[in-house]
Parts: sequence; C-alpha cells; structure tokens
Amino acid sequence: MKKWAQFLAAGVLTMGLSACGQTAEPTPETSKDATSDMTLAEVYDKSMAVSNETKSLSAKIDMTQNMEQPSQDLSMETISVMDMDIITDPLALHQTGTTTMKVDGSEEAESMKTEMYMTEAGFFMNDETTGQWVKMPSEMYDQITKMSKQQSDPSQQLKQLEAFKDDFTFEQTDSEYVLKLAAAGEKFNALIEEQMSQFMPTLEGEEGQAMMDQMLAGMNIEKVDYTIYIDKETFETTAVDMIMDMTMEMDGESMKMNQVMNANYSNYNGVEAIIVPKDVVNNAQELQL
Repeated sequence: MKKWAQFLAAGVLTMGLSACGQTAEPTPETSKDATSDMTLAEVYDKSMAVSNETKSLSAKIDMTQNMEQPSQDLSMETISVMDMDIITDPLALHQTGTTTMKVDGSEEAESMKTEMYMTEAGFFMNDETTGQWVKMPSEMYDQITKMSKQQSDPSQQLKQLEAFKDDFTFEQTDSEYVLKLAAAGEKFNALIEEQMSQFMPTLEGEEGQAMMDQMLAGMNIEKVDYTIYIDKETFETTAVDMIMDMTMEMDGESMKMNQVMNANYSNYNGVEAIIVPKDVVNNAQELQL
C-alpha cells in the first residue's frame, strides 16, 4: 500500500482556467441587467492578472475519497475538512482540519484532528494521539513545498489547463462566471505525468523512474469534471469543485478511486503573516526518514 500512498499524494490534479472566444451563456436565473458579454479569453486574462498579484488567501476544502481494492476485498472512505491560510511568496501555510476514515463500510469511523505549519522555519505537524509536534525532514519539506507551491499559486494553476481551452463550457450568473470542464482519457494522463514529474523528487534515479513508469502505465482517468467559479467584479477564483474517477493497476493489483472535492477561496491578500509559535519550534521532535 505504500506505493499507492505515494502515488495518491503526488498525483493530485491542479485546477485552473482556460481561454477561448465564447461569451458566457446566462443561466435561467441570471437577470438581464447583470449579463456580461465578456469572452472566456477576456475573463481568463483578467483572472490570470489577479492571480499573479495574489499574495495570500484563505481556503476551506471538503474532500471525500472512496477507494476499492477488490483483490484484497478492501474498501475505504476518507472524508477531510480543512481550513487553511496561505501566503504565496515565500510560501507559508497554516492548516487545521479533521480527517475521518471508514474501512469496509463499517459504521464506526476513526476521526483525527490535524494541524500543520509550513514556513521557511520548517514543516511542522501535530500528532493528536500524543499532543507532540513533529518537525518533518528537510527532504519532505522540500517536496511538499514544491507541491504546495504548484497547487496554491493561482497563476500556476491557471496555466495547467490552458491546453484544454476548447473543452470548457462558459456560463454566468448575476455575480459569477462559471467554467465547466468534463473530460476523460489519455490527454489528462499527460497532464498528470507532467505534474508527477515535478512532485516526486524523492523517486530520482533508476528505481524512482521505474516506479513512475509503472504508475503511469497502469493509470486510467475514467472521468474528471471541474466547475470553477470566478467573481464578476474582482475576477478572483471563489470556488472549485472537482469529481474524479480513476483506476490503477500495479504489481498485479487493481484499485478504483472516486474523489469529490469542494474548495472555497476567500480573504484574498488578507493573510498578513504565518508564524510558527516559538513553543512549537523549540519543542518539536525531529523525524528522521
């Protein structure tokens, strides 16, 4: 299962926007006075400009992930609710949340509260079972920093799906532009391959490349749906919804995964500082790989 865990941590899809010339189709509830004739390309350009100027933001993420491994008669549901503050440069993050896990359809669920800081001072996580703070190894800090930068930097996210601009539908409500993408197949595998090559520095060398090749060869994205909401006045991304179905074959085993994520963004440029408390820095136990 360790290989599965590495893949799932590394292969997270990033979200974005894309550019084309269509105007937004009003939803039935959209009033005529609020209807905009801006094209998707224009919305994209303005959103990219806002993203490039974003220094900080807050996010609330609800994610449900269901995994099935038929050969082991194993099924697992994981529900995560996370609140985070993010500063983009230099990257800093404070996250609190709760993760609940159910195995094999059991009504009993294991729940764990989580808290973490990630700044230039290091990557610190709280162990709820002991109350002890742990400082993660520098190798893990470097990897998570690179991954988090890619996922939390809006300008980077905007670039990721630009190649799929012709696949978006474009709608509008009174207050938001709504971009939708429903896609599946090999062209999304290419996107994931590019991201995984960035997110997996600990798998360098022949062994790492062999594992990467094995993961990619056995991976199949069956469906991925995005819904992205852009504020009409500020051109800030206010929310991203994603549904993904995929399967993986590795070491003769098969795994199915369904992931539903709802992310809401707010407080643009309102996070002033993220500082790891002194008692956390001074008392954290350093974890060795």
